[in-house]
Amino acid sequence: MGTELFTVLISSIKSRFATIVSKLRLWTSWNFIRTRIIGGIRDFFLKLMDVRPKHKDDYYTIFGWMVSKKLAYAIIVMVGVVSIWYIGTATKIFSNFGGNGGLRTYNYNSVLLRFAKNRVRIKGKSGYIAYIGDVANGYVTGQGELYSPDDVLLYNGYFEKNKYEGSGTQYYDGGGMHYNGSFHENLYEGTGRLFREDGTLEYDGEFASGLKEGEGKLFDGGSNEIYEGNFSSDNIVYSELLGKSAGDVNEKYFGKKVLYESDEDLDEGSALLLKDIDVMLSLKSDGGAADDSEKTEMVYVLSDLYTEGKKTADCLEELKDIFGSPVYDGNTGVIFPEAMAINSLNDGKLVFDGPIQTHSTENFSDDIFVSGYDSTYKVYVYTFRKGDLMYSFICPDSSGNFEFYSISEAG
Repeated sequence: MGTELFTVLISSIKSRFATIVSKLRLWTSWNFIRTRIIGGIRDFFLKLMDVRPKHKDDYYTIFGWMVSKKLAYAIIVMVGVVSIWYIGTATKIFSNFGGNGGLRTYNYNSVLLRFAKNRVRIKGKSGYIAYIGDVANGYVTGQGELYSPDDVLLYNGYFEKNKYEGSGTQYYDGGGMHYNGSFHENLYEGTGRLFREDGTLEYDGEFASGLKEGEGKLFDGGSNEIYEGNFSSDNIVYSELLGKSAGDVNEKYFGKKVLYESDEDLDEGSALLLKDIDVMLSLKSDGGAADDSEKTEMVYVLSDLYTEGKKTADCLEELKDIFGSPVYDGNTGVIFPEAMAINSLNDGKLVFDGPIQTHSTENFSDDIFVSGYDSTYKVYVYTFRKGDLMYSFICPDSSGNFEFYSISEAG
């Protein structure tokens, strides 16, 4: 009962003051104030235009001429208004009340731009508004927005001497977000988020010199996280998967997987395909170790392009520029994980001499039990050593054009 009485009391108070609150909101709204001001100015000019004299005292006598006082007053006011308008237009005194938001506009090559400060607008070569924002000492410096000739926002953020510097957002030509994060001299630097043109998230993490570098997360076309780890020169640091168990891999990789298990007669461990990052892992157990779980012995990168820093290689001569001379090259029969890698590649396109014949049983679509494969299937291998790692590039022949490569620990 007490709660109901309290509710009735509050409702009564609200209804009593609702009209007053509504009026206060009306009186303090900009539209109401502007309407009153414009209405007052209109009424003033309507009265001003009523110049007909109504009494003899409404005249001035000037050199014997009778001049209406209201007419003289109206002329003086109109001359004053026209003068103020002219001065304002010529000197841009009232530019703060104009349609451009009060910003001075300069051509990109204007000498006056060198002396401008704070926020301005800058026209591009063809006359479009290319930039709106801060300038200092003749440079685009501070917060600003960069536009294309089609009036599409390309960048919104901080500048330093005409370059992206600090936090900002870069956009595709179509208007979608491309990158949001930190910049240094126009390049991605620090932490940020990279987006595909369709708007899905591609990467969230660290950058250096415009490339993925350091810790980060990789996402698929649906913005679902598929990998978390270290990156170098835009690529996953694949070697960090060496020595990892299947459980360890599951903590880094969250995409689609297919497990190929060899039977006891083959005794060649397992091969784990990480489909969303095009990697095949060779897993083997060490029977003499206390922990007998299978661990990654080799990482197969299913790509015909190798990248290191700013260098890329897709043939033997380019590999030599990066690694030097190979420590081994020659024909060899495929081993179990290589056979599974070749068959996986042949699902997309014909490579080598086609797929390798295998005897297998599917327990599930992502768990395949392999009882045999054609180990006489030949490939040509070039192997290089770099530090504590061995890189083997698997080719159809000795031409040096590889289809994929493996990484393993030296020794």
